[in-house]
Amino acid sequence: MNRIASLSSAASNLVWVALLAVGVVWAAWVWQWDATGRAEDRQSRLQVVAEKQAAEIAATTLNGDLMGSLVLLGIMDRDIKQDVTNGLLSIDAAIDATLGIVGGTFDARGVFVVSGDGIIKTSWASSGKPNSGANVRFRPYVQMALEGKTSVYAAVGTTSGERTLYYSAPVFAYASRTASGIGAVVAQAKVDWLDKRLSSQPGGAALLSPQGVVFAASELKWLGGLDGVAALDRLKAIRDLKQFGKWFDSAEPKTLPFRATGGVQALDGSRHAVAVADIHWGDPAGSWKLVLLEDLSHTVSVGSTLARAAAATLLYVFLAVLMVRLVNSHHRQTESARQLSVLADGQSRQLRFREDMSAAMIALQTCEATAPLAQAFLSHAHTLFGTLQGVVYVVDRQDAQRYVLKGQFACSNTPPAVLMSGEGVLGQCAVERTSRLLAGGQHGWGPVRSGLGGAAPGYVVCLPLLGNDQVLGLVEVTGLGPPEAFALGNFKDLANAMALNLQVLLKAEQTLASLQQTEHIRQLGAEQLHMQQSLVNAIPYPVFYKDHEGRFTGFNRAYEATFAVSRADLLGKTVMDLEYLPLEDRKVYDAEDMHLIRTGGSATHIMSMPFADGKVHRTLYHVMGFARPDGSPGGLVGTFTDLEWVDALAADHAARQQGGA
Repeated sequence: MNRIASLSSAASNLVWVALLAVGVVWAAWVWQWDATGRAEDRQSRLQVVAEKQAAEIAATTLNGDLMGSLVLLGIMDRDIKQDVTNGLLSIDAAIDATLGIVGGTFDARGVFVVSGDGIIKTSWASSGKPNSGANVRFRPYVQMALEGKTSVYAAVGTTSGERTLYYSAPVFAYASRTASGIGAVVAQAKVDWLDKRLSSQPGGAALLSPQGVVFAASELKWLGGLDGVAALDRLKAIRDLKQFGKWFDSAEPKTLPFRATGGVQALDGSRHAVAVADIHWGDPAGSWKLVLLEDLSHTVSVGSTLARAAAATLLYVFLAVLMVRLVNSHHRQTESARQLSVLADGQSRQLRFREDMSAAMIALQTCEATAPLAQAFLSHAHTLFGTLQGVVYVVDRQDAQRYVLKGQFACSNTPPAVLMSGEGVLGQCAVERTSRLLAGGQHGWGPVRSGLGGAAPGYVVCLPLLGNDQVLGLVEVTGLGPPEAFALGNFKDLANAMALNLQVLLKAEQTLASLQQTEHIRQLGAEQLHMQQSLVNAIPYPVFYKDHEGRFTGFNRAYEATFAVSRADLLGKTVMDLEYLPLEDRKVYDAEDMHLIRTGGSATHIMSMPFADGKVHRTLYHVMGFARPDGSPGGLVGTFTDLEWVDALAADHAARQQGGA
C-alpha cells in the first residue's frame, strides 16, 4: 500500500488521466445498462398486455355468444340432429329460419349444418347464395366437431379473397355432451372486430397462424406475410392446406420485417419491444400467436438515460477523488502506525484468543450427543481459562426441575449423578437464572488435587445454560487464580455457545423420539389398511372403488374372479379401458360414474353383464360417489349382485322350507 501511495504521489498526472479513461468507460457502461434494463422492462409490460389481449380474443371467440349459440343448437335442436343423420323428415322443420336468426343476430356471412360425412346439409348465407351440398370433410373445424370439440378456424376465400373466422360446434346424438359428435354447426363470421382490436395497438400488432402466416394485422402490408424463412417445402405445406386462398400463389411471398419471438428487435431503423402470446382456438395444427410491438424510441427516452449516466459518472468522480485522498492519507499514517507496535502485539494476542475461542465453538458444534458436548466444553474451558475442575448437568426432558450429570473434569470427589433445582449454590443458579463468581477459599469448597497434593480453589464459577428463556443445564468450574483475574465475560461467551449447541441436541433428541412415534403410527396404519382390504376380499360379490378422476384404485377378489382379471393390471385405469365390457356400456358407465363423483349421488340399475364364464348375467348394479373430509369429490364405490345367483339361492331356500314342512 505504501508503494502504491508513493507512486501516486510521484506520477499524479498519469493517475488522473487513467481515472478519467476509466470514468468514460464507466459512463458508457451505465448508459448501455440503463437503456437495456428499461427496454427489457417495457418488453415485460408489453408481454402482460399481449397475454391479456390474447385471453380476451379467446374469450370473445371460443367462449363468446356466437359460439354459445352454436353449442346450444348442437345439443338441443332436434331438427339439426335429424338433418345430420338421415335428413329432414318433418315438413315443419325450420332449420333455415333458425340458422338465419343466428346469422342475422351476430352479423355472420353464413351459417350451415354439416353431416358426419362432411356434406353441408342445410345452409344460410347473408348473400342469399347458400352452399348446401359442398363437401367440407377435410376442413379441420369439421374434424374437431366430430371429435366432440368446439374450435375457431381462420381462412381466406379462394374466390372472394375475404378473411373469415369459422366458429364450429359439435352436434351430439343426444341432448348432452358426449365424447364425439355426429355432425357440426358452423358459422362464418367477419373479422372486422379483430382488425379494429389490432389497429388500436399503438406500436402495431399481428395475428399469426400456427404455420406463421399473418391472418390479421394493424398494418395492411403485413397481411399474408410469413414469419421466418420462406423455404420451398414450407410454402408447399401451406398451399396444401388450402387455408389462405391465393395469398401464396406467387413465387415470392412477403416476409415479415420482424420475428414472432419475444424480445427487443430492430424494425424500420428503430428498436422495438416484441411480445408474443398464444391463442388456443382448438386448431389441430397448434396455437395461434398474437404479436404486439412497441417503438422504444417513444417510450424509453434518451434524456432520462443520459441523466442516469451523468449521475453515475459524478458518483464515480467523487469516489475516485476520495480514493486518491485515502491513499495519500494512508501514506501519511504509515509512520504513525509504527509507534503503535506495542498495542498491535496486544491486539494480536487477543486475536489468537478469539481464534482459539472460535475453534472451541466449532468443536462444540461437531458433538452429536450431550455427554461428548459436556466433556468438550470442560476441556476447552481448561485450555482457554485455566479451570482445573468442573461439572456439567443437563436438564431431564421428563422433569424440568431435575438435572442429570453429563460431564466432569478432574474432580477429586465423585459428584452427585442428579441435582435438583434449588439444591446448593449451583441448583440455586437454576432458580435465579444468574451466574455467580465466588472466592473458593472463603466458602470451604473441596481442594483441587493432583498426584503430588492439593490446594484450596481460588474461585468457583456457577452458571446456568439458558436457551429460549429455559434452563437447559448447569455448569460449575473452579481454578487457583484470584476471582478478579478470571475472564468471566469470555467464559460466558463460551457457555452461551455451549447452551446453543445443547439446545440443538435436545431438540434433535426430541425430534428423533417424534419420528420413532410417527413410524409406529405409520405401521399401525399399514396394518389397518391390510385389515380393510381383507374385509373387502371377504365380501362374496364383486366390489370396486375409484378416485375422483374415475380411475380404479382397488377391487376385491370376487371382482377379479367374476371377470377373470388381475387387480394389478387394472389399477389406475378407467372403465373405458375395460375391454371385457361392450364399448357402449363403458361409455354409459363412465358418464354416470363421473356425474356421481361430482355430485356425491348414487344409482342402482338392473343391468346385463358378460362374465368370465362367457355368459351374460342379469345383475343388480349399484354405485355411489363419496367426498373427501374437506367436501371435495373423493371418488366412487360400486358393487353388483348376480340376480341369477340370488334367484338360485332363493329357490334352494324355498325347497328346503317345503322339505322341512
